[in-house]
Amino acid sequence: MPRWREIVQVDAFARVPFTGNSAAVLLDTAGLDPVVMQRLAREMNVSETAFVLPSSQADLQLRWFTPTVEVPLCGHATVAACHALAERGHLVIPGQYTIETASGILAVELQASETSACKVWLDIPVPEFEPLDLQIVALAAALGLDEADIRSDIPPTRGGEYGYIGCHNLANLLAIKPNMNDVRFLCQSHQLTALTLYCLEGLDAESAVHVRFFGPVIGIDEDPVTGSAQGPLGALLVGVGVIAQADGSNVVHYRAEQGDAMGRPGRVEVAVEFDQEAQVMSSRIGGEALTILRGHVLA
Repeated sequence: MPRWREIVQVDAFARVPFTGNSAAVLLDTAGLDPVVMQRLAREMNVSETAFVLPSSQADLQLRWFTPTVEVPLCGHATVAACHALAERGHLVIPGQYTIETASGILAVELQASETSACKVWLDIPVPEFEPLDLQIVALAAALGLDEADIRSDIPPTRGGEYGYIGCHNLANLLAIKPNMNDVRFLCQSHQLTALTLYCLEGLDAESAVHVRFFGPVIGIDEDPVTGSAQGPLGALLVGVGVIAQADGSNVVHYRAEQGDAMGRPGRVEVAVEFDQEAQVMSSRIGGEALTILRGHVLA
């Protein structure tokens, strides 16, 4: 029988309202069927809706749904969920926690922040990278880019279910208007769920990378800020040596941008750790969030 359940909407990777990436977080999921979870995510109609569940393996469990499908990993909705739980005192700041997900047990660290409830750091699994066998002509046409805009020194790369494509020019990256039918076809024909485009310059002087993410296969034509893509991208860029540590340490820190082309600018901290042989060991993303809506939903 449906009943009223507490739900919040949180802007992740943001410090002011209506920026970053918005996620709905259902805090009361007892007895909720996954079919209803999917319907609720469709009703909320944000990139992802997170469902907080108990876990016998970790401190909590999270499931994430886009308006059309369940996904195995979502960075921004994890930041949103941890922020909401910390606001209610269910997670202590500072603190380290584990989260059971379809992608495995993920580690999360909450740090104190002067500008929000907390800063959330999330370990993102680093996939194996391999060349992505895409015809550049077809790729450029689908994205609305000139072939010369696509980097050949860092060729298109597959990392898990995402494709990573480097662009030379930030202005061109911001201006593109992809053909989503063509992007969907390219993704489906190469067993990808999304294309991640990036440029090694930012709108802000403090930023090292700008990103756009297109995932029509999973019901997200463009995602404002994508933690699940930003973490592996950091591992890729550090692994090929185009972003390096500045202080001789074995951890590279940088800031990435996303969402500006959609009017929802978000900023992501990325920390990539590597060993003495320069092999990437881990990638973490960090960000803040703020709750913009509190209420109850009948589910």
